[in-house]
Amino acid sequence: MHELSLAMQIQQTVLKAALEHEVQAVVEVDIDIGKLSLFNPDQVEFWLHQLFLDTVAEHAEISVAAISPTVKCADCGYEGAGEVPTDSGFHIFMPALRCPRCESSNIAVEGGRDVVIKNLRVAKAAPGGGAHA
Repeated sequence: MHELSLAMQIQQTVLKAALEHEVQAVVEVDIDIGKLSLFNPDQVEFWLHQLFLDTVAEHAEISVAAISPTVKCADCGYEGAGEVPTDSGFHIFMPALRCPRCESSNIAVEGGRDVVIKNLRVAKAAPGGGAHA
């Protein structure tokens, strides 16, 4: 159910931006979800479709991408993509990640925990009543 709470926060942010900018419709919403956030992108997308019903975002195309973590290893200097464990216990408690090059656990997680509304595409009412994107 955490995905519903996240989707509600995203919905509030999108609709607030739409109201502030007086848009006629939200056309597209692109969201990046870090794999280490433990949110299920498919469930977030499902809830957003439900929450956008009867709003200016009702017909928005929603794109939710799962973003792999990035790590920096203090032992070998590796900087790049980290691997997310596929073990089912991963969703109960977060195991220590390891460097993909040297297997050290002496790493700093640089990214992959965030949820970001990356892009909103909207249609605004044009002067004279027509809409434009």
